[in-house]
This record gives sequence, structure tokens and C-alpha cells, in this order.
Amino acid sequence: MEAARDYVAIASDVAASLKRLPAGHDFTVRVLHTADYPVVSLTPRRSYSHFHAENTFARRILILVSQDDCLVAGLEAREFTSLALEVDGARVPQQTIAVNACIEKVDTSGALRMRGPLVRMLVAGYACSLQRYSKALDIASVGLHLFARAQPEYLFARSKENTGKHVLGDSALIKWWQHTLQSALLYAMANRSRGHSSADDSVGTDAVISDTAIAYCVIPGADVKDAPVTLGIQHDSTNGCHSALPAVDWKWGLPHPSEARAHNCVLQFPDDPITRLLAETHAQNWTVALLLEMLAVSEECGSGHRAAYFSAALPIATASPQDSPGTEETADQGTLSYEDYDQVLVKLFDRQMDFSTSDTALASSKLFVDFVDSEFDIAPLVVSTSGPAVAPNTPATTPAAAAPVNDLSSMIRKKRRVAQ
Repeated sequence: MEAARDYVAIASDVAASLKRLPAGHDFTVRVLHTADYPVVSLTPRRSYSHFHAENTFARRILILVSQDDCLVAGLEAREFTSLALEVDGARVPQQTIAVNACIEKVDTSGALRMRGPLVRMLVAGYACSLQRYSKALDIASVGLHLFARAQPEYLFARSKENTGKHVLGDSALIKWWQHTLQSALLYAMANRSRGHSSADDSVGTDAVISDTAIAYCVIPGADVKDAPVTLGIQHDSTNGCHSALPAVDWKWGLPHPSEARAHNCVLQFPDDPITRLLAETHAQNWTVALLLEMLAVSEECGSGHRAAYFSAALPIATASPQDSPGTEETADQGTLSYEDYDQVLVKLFDRQMDFSTSDTALASSKLFVDFVDSEFDIAPLVVSTSGPAVAPNTPATTPAAAAPVNDLSSMIRKKRRVAQ
């Protein structure tokens, strides 16, 4: 299964997306990852009326971005590849392969020295890297999932105290993730026609591709009647796409029929509220609709908290024989054992790590980078940005008419009780 992904390509795809940021800045990309390891199925209690055998493998990926030797952003994801064999009533065997990527953590340190959507382009670069599965697996799409929940810090210790960090609340975070996934999906589809990603400008964004990515958003406890027909912005200039390029079709809810048995279809990712709820013995026969109702009153999604589930099917291109990573040897990234990978994460929250100020963030970054580069032979990839400058915020002399936007805050109202 290791041939299914090229970790050189992950760094290269992220570098290519960061290159589009306003010119004049240098960033360093590091990718740390594990090898494939066997895990339980993402639907461990699914019932079958025929023979079914499944093997599921997972890998963990951590992408770190530095500017001027200081860590500024990070993304952690877990990718699952499921190989299944089914024999139906007519005794016809059928093999299926499914790939699902779960973005578990995205964080900033507050030390970024530029104006621009760095984290949004980091997510876009990671989404684009998922196209690499087409080189080894005969699949039409990759699932991209995340649970959006506001938290002051995920990866960088004490970064919530950094005055340069902008911590979003529940509603703002949900809106941000919707726009970020919109941009990431469009960027990945627009750039999938090129043979490989590299940190240069020769990308095939002029090609017209007619595909549409299907994306779902649900906020447990929100009323479906408050959801607009389309949740997303159909064209986002931040990804460098043209209007003729693919769109994202947003839908409300989970990507499963509401009457379906939740255990038969809802993916159960590690450390997820859905997984914890479905692990209860009384949840054996819950429907998808009942699962959402129970999420709405759970500790993580209810009790005054607002959280959202996002799920998308990203169409991927069929690789041509001449496709190659096209990345220099210096961008090679090492493979960590599962234990070493956990050690890296623990190191980020070590007592010595402190991202509360610019000075402590720089000192902590150097300490951490020296540790991973020396212990695990990590060779980073450096990229220089070349995109257009971001226009300064200046007050307009004449008030302009506000463009219509989709406001998710209208969708997160709790259901009103019917008057007796």
C-alpha cells in the first residue's frame, strides 16, 4: 500500500499552493508521516447479508510550515485505505477500494509575518496531494472529512496567548471551514490535470474540467429548514481558478439517507464524537437521523457548543504513464514509526514549547525543528512566494452594495419548542 502515496509529492503539492501567496516571502515545508498500519474498519459494526471481508490500513501525516525559522502553521491528517471483497447472492465476487482522508487538526502559532490566506492554501495543497492515489488505485474519488470544533490551540503549545493569533469562535470557524474546503476542492480539481505538482508556475489551470465535487455540511441541532439550497460559494478567486472550472455542490446533512442504519454507513474516525456515541450498546440500531439528534445534545455538539461535520467526495484524475513526482532529492521526507510519530506530537506540547510570544515561538521552533531534523533525517522543502499582493484595507469613499453571501449563523439556531 505504501506505493499508493508519494510523500515527496505531499511536500511538493503544499509548496506549489503556498507559492501562490503574495510575493516576497519564503516558507519551509516539512512532512512527517507513518507507514501504513492495519486498523479496524471505519464501519466496524456494519451488517451484511452476504460474504464480506475487509482490510483497512491507516497512515498519519503531519505537515508543518515555517517562516524565518519559526513554525507558523500545521495540519495533521489521517488517511484510510479500505480493501473489501464481497460475494453476492449469485456468488459473484466483487472487489472495492475506498480511500478516506480525515483532517484532524489545523492550527497556527500566531507568528506569521504576512497578510494572506496561508492556512487556506495549506489545506488546498493537502487536498491536491490526494490526487496521488490515482497513480496506484483504480478509484474515482477520495473522501475528505473533518469535524469543525472551536478550540484555542491544537498543535502549538500556549499559542492561544499569542497576540498575533486570531482564534475563531464556533460560528466563525464553521464559516471559515466552509470557505476553506470550497477553495481546497476547487484548487485540487483545477490542478489535477497536470502530471505532477511542483513549486513552479507551470500549472494547468487553463484546462476545462466538467466535474463537480459533492460536499456535505451538517450542524447538529440546527434545523434543516434553515439551511439554504446551496451552502457554498460557487466561485472563489483565492484558488486561482477560472469560472469555467469545476464547482462544488453543497448539501445539508450527512452523505447518507436519514433512515439508514448509522452503523452501516457512517464512518467512525478515531477520537470523534460520532465514534464515541455509536460505541454505546444502545446505539446498535440507531438511524442516521437519530444519530444527529443525539449529537445535538452531546457534550461536544450541544450544551451551548456549535460544531459541524464536513464531508466531501473529491474527484481524482486517472494518472498517465508519464506522470512522475518531479521533485528533487532534497525534498525527500522520512517515514516514522507509530511510536516516533507520537513522540513528535508530544514534543510540540512539551513544557519547553512556548508559542505565546514572537521570541519564545522562535526559540521553541528551533528546538523542535532541530529535534525532528536530526532524529528522523527530515529534509525540508523551501518555496518562495510569487503571487499578487494583497490589497490593503482602505475605507471606501462610496458605500458599495453588499454581495449576497450564505450566512451559516442563520442555520445554527436551535429548534424552537412548539408552544403547548
